[in-house]
Amino acid sequence: MVIILVLLTVLVAISIEVLRHRLARKREIPIGLAESSQVVLSPARAAPQKSNGLHFPKEYYYHNGHAWAKLEEEDLVKIGLDDLTQKIMGSIEEIETPPPGKSLNQGEVVWKVRHGQRKLRQLSPLGGTVVEVNEKLKKDPSLVNRSPYEEGWILKIKPKALGEELPKLMDSLQMKIHFDQMKAKLRSSLSNETLGTVYGDGEEILSYATDKLDEKWWRILVTQLFRSSPEE
Repeated sequence: MVIILVLLTVLVAISIEVLRHRLARKREIPIGLAESSQVVLSPARAAPQKSNGLHFPKEYYYHNGHAWAKLEEEDLVKIGLDDLTQKIMGSIEEIETPPPGKSLNQGEVVWKVRHGQRKLRQLSPLGGTVVEVNEKLKKDPSLVNRSPYEEGWILKIKPKALGEELPKLMDSLQMKIHFDQMKAKLRSSLSNETLGTVYGDGEEILSYATDKLDEKWWRILVTQLFRSSPEE
């Protein structure tokens, strides 16, 4: 009987020591680290990764020629070129803009952007009258590369038929779907060799397509993607 009591005492002591050891280890793990470990180990709770693809902000409207429009106060609209345009063109060296007072029509050429010997004539997302030109772009056209949706805006216009023309533009989601459809169309138009120079691993258009394509393929790209034509 004495032996049994001794054994029970020893087992209880061992159990208490193991429990104390486990509690001590648990206290040593910071709460933040424990939560972080759970996030890493659980794919369902893992934070989503930021996409390296094209950016089409939700608060803008998009023309299928890849210019955008953003509603401002006092019946004004800012317009500019989208993320895809600046990636295609590469470092933009010049932007030819209409002067204040110029009347614009939706879907007609509104400005020209140049990189090297290549110029792209881009279509206006809305009709209206030019009220202001972004003067910063005269000194630093590459501002549209760094900030195409904010500091790199190109014109402010007073729209003439906003209620009629705005519904013809696309929102962010529609623009992404449209671009996916255009990628499929371009795949059927471009040769395999050319396709490799235009698309990256994520199947997005690469920067500086202006430098990578010869005149034939550049014309196809501009015609299909921007609904326009290269500068003659």
